[in-house]
Amino acid sequence: MIAEHPSAAEITPRDIHFDVDPARVADWGGGDFVRTTFFNAMSILFPQGERFFISSVAAFRDKITDPKLQAEVKAFVMQEGLHTREHLAYNEVLAQIVDVNRLYDGVGARIAFMKEHFSPLHHLAVTCALEHFTAIMAHEALQRPEYLDQALPSYRALWAWHALEECEHKSVAFDVYRLVTQGKSEWLRRRQMAIVTVNFLRDILINCYHIFKARNVHRSPVTWAKLGWFVLGKPGFLRNVVGPYLKYYKRDFHPSQIDDRSDRVRAQGMIAQYGAPAGA
Repeated sequence: MIAEHPSAAEITPRDIHFDVDPARVADWGGGDFVRTTFFNAMSILFPQGERFFISSVAAFRDKITDPKLQAEVKAFVMQEGLHTREHLAYNEVLAQIVDVNRLYDGVGARIAFMKEHFSPLHHLAVTCALEHFTAIMAHEALQRPEYLDQALPSYRALWAWHALEECEHKSVAFDVYRLVTQGKSEWLRRRQMAIVTVNFLRDILINCYHIFKARNVHRSPVTWAKLGWFVLGKPGFLRNVVGPYLKYYKRDFHPSQIDDRSDRVRAQGMIAQYGAPAGA
């Protein structure tokens, strides 16, 4: 068994509603349309993705006898359910500027295909990969003030809340996978990360394209250059997660090895500023 890092967190579901401003949904990120679009594009992916995560982990509940892991799975399911609820509400606001249902359909079709043609262990491996992706992106969003400090308070608190809880439960699916495979099926775990990387980044790009198209800036080289600079240049949202991302391919990897304790404290502060309890 791989020992957890002492930075591993207690998983605390926080039932918070966020009153996001519909009038600012396109530029809540400090007035930066391109930066806001990147985060909005991720939000569109979350409801279906998080439902898939819940079902993938829950499929193995009868294999879990350890009380600690049982409790963590329960808390994970609660957190993901709350994330689904809040991002559905967020995406209803986004529907003012882009056809959200059309974008849901593409992801939903791929999830349906995967459920029909691949095994529950395959689904769990996909979930492990995506949970690592969301955790390292949460880590990145919280540790650099460029991303959220100038955002509208309700949006800043929502993203801080989501990022905090992703950091807290980042090991749950991985630990369930490790339990049911007894340390085997490492090739499946790594292979699925490679596939997930292509699909996840493509889906974000597709969603960005449709949001840009709705604003009639999808043919603007300047718009795409700004997006490219944001993710690969400065601050480099995706460039900065390459190191933590590659750690996933190591045989002795465990998600808790990435120390995000200071990020969790920072997130709790942003949630408290919004007037909601940040929890433990």
